[in-house]
Amino acid sequence: MKKILLWIAAILITLTAVYFQRVTGPTKPINVSFEYSGEVCKAVLLRSTETSLNHDEALGNYRELGKRSPLRVIISNLPEGIDAEMIYSLYPGDWPADTLIASRVGEIFTFNVPALPAASKIRYSIFIINSDERTLVGEGDVILRFKATVPPYVLIPHILLMFIAMLVSNFTGIASYLNNIRIDRYALAVLLLLGAGGLILGPLVQKFAFDAYWTGWPFGEDLTDNKTLLAFVIWLVAWIINRKKGSRKYLYIIAALVMLLVYSIPHSTAGSEYDHTKGEVITGR
Repeated sequence: MKKILLWIAAILITLTAVYFQRVTGPTKPINVSFEYSGEVCKAVLLRSTETSLNHDEALGNYRELGKRSPLRVIISNLPEGIDAEMIYSLYPGDWPADTLIASRVGEIFTFNVPALPAASKIRYSIFIINSDERTLVGEGDVILRFKATVPPYVLIPHILLMFIAMLVSNFTGIASYLNNIRIDRYALAVLLLLGAGGLILGPLVQKFAFDAYWTGWPFGEDLTDNKTLLAFVIWLVAWIINRKKGSRKYLYIIAALVMLLVYSIPHSTAGSEYDHTKGEVITGR
């Protein structure tokens, strides 16, 4: 019964951390409400989307290809016959702005944005246009990053293993307060799950998405890579010390707290970013 209660507590902590990470971070869509013609309208502005360029095309003169990546913006409760436009520019830097008019099907407004290399970013604002009247949707200046497609057979196991690693980590940290539960095996499980999900499948996901296996230390400042490495090292140290020097359960508590802190940092913070002046991907932005 005691173990069951510990697992329930671990599940609740894990779900809370996952929810927090999901609703924060630089890639979470922005939900806005605004009033138009006496009606309250709602819009979903994306901050992450897939590019139609493959990595080989991105390495060449991609501007000459003329490919487009559709960006779909959902705007609800907007009267029929009302159009929308996007004003966007490359980001970061002082780049000239361009304007796109959406094609509308019901509540979905599609902008055919020029396809950019993975990790490229644009700054954009959406306006509702009706004759000479223009209404800004939200606060403007939304930063959107392009990524390449990640196959489900890589992405799904990565997500599942990271989720389970967090769950077992929380259980191990809580169980460390008790004396009648052998937790070394759970600590080893955390290492195996985190190693497989974060240090093997994680780089594969990043390779598909941004054409780079590892952009954390010592090669870059990618916070997602660095926080995963930090959590793994701390769990490894805690497990080794407990194996060699007997019971040091407080180290598992520290490792679990570090893991919880790591998961609280929004995903993709200080991640890969394409530098259009250099024509290459940089990290830590």
